[in-house]
Amino acid sequence: MEGITAGSFCAVMNRLDLVSAWVTPFIRVSEGIRRPARLRVRLRAFSPLPVVVQVMGTDIPMLAATAARLAAEPGVIGIDLNCACPSPIVVANGAGGGRLRQPRWIRDALLALRQACPTTGISVKVRVGIASEKELPGICEAVREGQPDFVMLHYRTVEERYQAVPDGLRRLARARELLPGLPLFGSGDLYTVEAAARMYAVAAVDGVTPARGLVANPWLLRDIEAACRGDDVPVRTEVELREFLRRLIAEAERSGTWRAGFVLDVARHQFGREHPVFDRLLGADSAAAMLTALA
Repeated sequence: MEGITAGSFCAVMNRLDLVSAWVTPFIRVSEGIRRPARLRVRLRAFSPLPVVVQVMGTDIPMLAATAARLAAEPGVIGIDLNCACPSPIVVANGAGGGRLRQPRWIRDALLALRQACPTTGISVKVRVGIASEKELPGICEAVREGQPDFVMLHYRTVEERYQAVPDGLRRLARARELLPGLPLFGSGDLYTVEAAARMYAVAAVDGVTPARGLVANPWLLRDIEAACRGDDVPVRTEVELREFLRRLIAEAERSGTWRAGFVLDVARHQFGREHPVFDRLLGADSAAAMLTALA
């Protein structure tokens, strides 16, 4: 969700009561321990809801020290170690999904985070491997030894990035077997309530973590909750999506953070590139023009 979960998106989601807590985009820890003031700036967008802060890097002492500072901030309820980002630049630098090459490092990092933040939740996000799901047993063994409070697992490999994977749920089910006793949250192509229910039924995960699906349907988490309660799930309409975009643009303009590319990225997830709404937004050169295009 890097570049999406920015201030305006979070503000609108919070205002509409569409989330109960946030997992932040990753904070890079690479050139020193961030000052508390800079960390607070990164957390401001998610206030007043509780947050699990995601950190990413290669230096364990630096990660642990940063995590300790984050854990001291109001509202921070957890620290998540990102070992899943598939960005080629990130992986080439050994961070994110690149950490999967050294599973023992993941174990050591989790133990260090636990020691640095003894009263804060510790979690980790991983993929099934760098190039092959055959790497999964070694990754899961390291995760088990690191003793996190929960695990988020994306069923693609790093090299698969976001391409179609027909056996993703089978991979998650295998991870469930390899991580007995650890709460497991599944990730991958969670765009609908039906997809979440299927992942839960097939892979026996404890929960799901929609990402791009939440951009496509900002009500998705609440819809999944409604389905879990046995309530009727509303059918989201184009009018609702347009109103969400209108709020998003207005908030971004109000806060001075408006960027055409950001709005277009959200609109692309919600409508697709061929939709007339996206086409009209594509031709708008200002926030006011985008609001007119949505009218």
